[in-house]
Amino acid sequence: MGGIAAALLVLSPCAALGEIGPALTGLTGRANDATSVFFSPAGITRLDRPELVAQATFMYQESKFDVQQASVAGGDSDRDSRVFTIPAAYYVHPRGERWRLGLSINVPSGIDHDYGKKWSGRYLSEESDLAFVAASTVLAYRFTDKVSLGAGPYLMYTDSRSKARVNNLLPDAGDGAVRLEEDGVAVGFMLGAMYEFTPGTRIGAVYRSAVEPDLEGTPSFSNLDPLVRQGLAAANLLGTEVDVDFTVPAQAQIGVYTELSPRWSVTGDLIWINMSEFGITRVSVAQDSISVRNDDFQDMWIGSAGVKYRYADQRAVSVGALYASSPTTDSGRSIALPFDRVISVGAGLERPCFGFVCYASLNYVDLGDGDLSEDGGPLLGSIEGSFSSNWAVALDFQLRKRF
Repeated sequence: MGGIAAALLVLSPCAALGEIGPALTGLTGRANDATSVFFSPAGITRLDRPELVAQATFMYQESKFDVQQASVAGGDSDRDSRVFTIPAAYYVHPRGERWRLGLSINVPSGIDHDYGKKWSGRYLSEESDLAFVAASTVLAYRFTDKVSLGAGPYLMYTDSRSKARVNNLLPDAGDGAVRLEEDGVAVGFMLGAMYEFTPGTRIGAVYRSAVEPDLEGTPSFSNLDPLVRQGLAAANLLGTEVDVDFTVPAQAQIGVYTELSPRWSVTGDLIWINMSEFGITRVSVAQDSISVRNDDFQDMWIGSAGVKYRYADQRAVSVGALYASSPTTDSGRSIALPFDRVISVGAGLERPCFGFVCYASLNYVDLGDGDLSEDGGPLLGSIEGSFSSNWAVALDFQLRKRF
């Protein structure tokens, strides 16, 4: 899911689109279907019948990092091209006139890069994969015709996989390799509120707490020369579990929706993500632990706007655009997590099909050039450069059924 993570933690602006419009427009204020369980919990009070949404996003991502300066031979990264399939499901069940129960499972964000095993930055990063899966339960209550509140816990599963080459010390030994796979689960909570000025104009707000999964895994090494293996053994790193305290940041969002006429509607959203607390806070190996301070990330802001035209009952077209600020500076960016600003545009189509309401959208995502300069010391090497290609296209399909 490439730098996609940045927007979506945005971590990726394409991981869950649904009746949410193209380029993540209408996240908070629209509240017209069951995707609101995760994106606007209070908004599910607007649904008066049970509803199920099944969704699949097919994403093509391409990236290539061009090296301008490096202390290690090897040159540019490989061109990384891949296709992802991202599923999601949402369900809302009314309980009387005022209560609503919502359930969802989705992939709110992730990042994935494969730079190749021979490029100049291979000792810093060869592959990096970070994925998040969220399962949510929401209970919402409509206090009046205008005011609704929703809240509930969400379970966040985090899966992290990384690989790098090892710089063997003996001449002609070739590169070794290290791979670390870790995962963990943590529980957070989300709160939502919605105020409806009129049946066609409303404002929504959502807060989602930070979660801190405890990631655990044992690094595996291969093709190490005797000197490197001896050094790792002395440091108690061979066959020893690594325990990482990781923080997935809190976020808050506000959004408005208004119907200009029976056919035209517009949406706008503003999202704040506390990226200054994102990442690793402590690394523990055996009985030793190291506190890590994250000074390389800064808070992230995302703005989106969309327009929808309904030309017949259950038939509509929509367009949208999104901009996300970079959560890192050029000096603080790393090749393992090369977050940059994100720009996305898209268009969507809604119409009945096979007894469902079907929705499809096509979105283009520009993930930025990721200028960076990283120095890993004499063994890992230093690297400077930027992405000459770093973009994604997402095709999203949704089936919506009310019972």
